[in-house]
This record gives sequence, C-alpha cells and structure tokens, in this order.
Amino acid sequence: MSKHITLTDAPIGSRCMICGIDDTLSVKMRLSELGFRVGALVDKLYTGSKGSPIAFRVSGAVIAVRCDDAEKIIAEI
Repeated sequence: MSKHITLTDAPIGSRCMICGIDDTLSVKMRLSELGFRVGALVDKLYTGSKGSPIAFRVSGAVIAVRCDDAEKIIAEI
C-alpha cells in the first residue's frame, strides 16, 4: 500500500515517486528544471544538521534543496 507524504517527511534512504508539486508556477518551474517532475523517482540521501538543506538523488544527479521547497513536493512512498 502506498502512502503520500512530502519529501521533507520521507525517511533518509527511502525511494519515492513524485506525484505532485505546489501549484505556484515559479516554484513548479524551478523544481522541474532541477529534475523534480511528476513521475520521477527520488532517493532521499541526507538532511542538514538543522533540517535544511536536504540532498536527493533525482535524474542521476545529487541535488540539495531547502526544506521549504521539499515540503512543496508530494511523493508516494
């Protein structure tokens, strides 16, 4: 059974599939340019000592995003 969570809430080491992104156009475009697109598989790798930034492997690259941005990405785990 799958569960929908934000990427912020995904456990470290988990693999998720993106199923939605905040509807704000500028946020959606910026995250999409980094590889965070609906249907993409994402691995959560690391979280900064204060919770931000968070590192993910997406589209073969390691990308770090702010916690605020990761909260705008809905994933299926």
